[in-house]
Amino acid sequence: MNGKSHKDCFGKMFPQRIETGLNQAKVFSVEKKLPGGLIHRKEAVRTDVEQWDDCRRCPEFDSCYKLSMAKIALQTSLSHQ
Repeated sequence: MNGKSHKDCFGKMFPQRIETGLNQAKVFSVEKKLPGGLIHRKEAVRTDVEQWDDCRRCPEFDSCYKLSMAKIALQTSLSHQ
């Protein structure tokens, strides 16, 4: 985009989509199970603290976090149309 080189994980702290099954990203993952019978849908959010610490040490953390959050905002907006 702008010619600047970033790590492969740049902007990928959160899963791109939340679908049934395990949805993983660098730091956060979500496991979504289908409801069965009278049981409500279950979701479990997990945080990889070692990866979070790795991200926090990165000089691009603020920019990467902002990009990750912007992608979530856009995905949320698109899902509500």
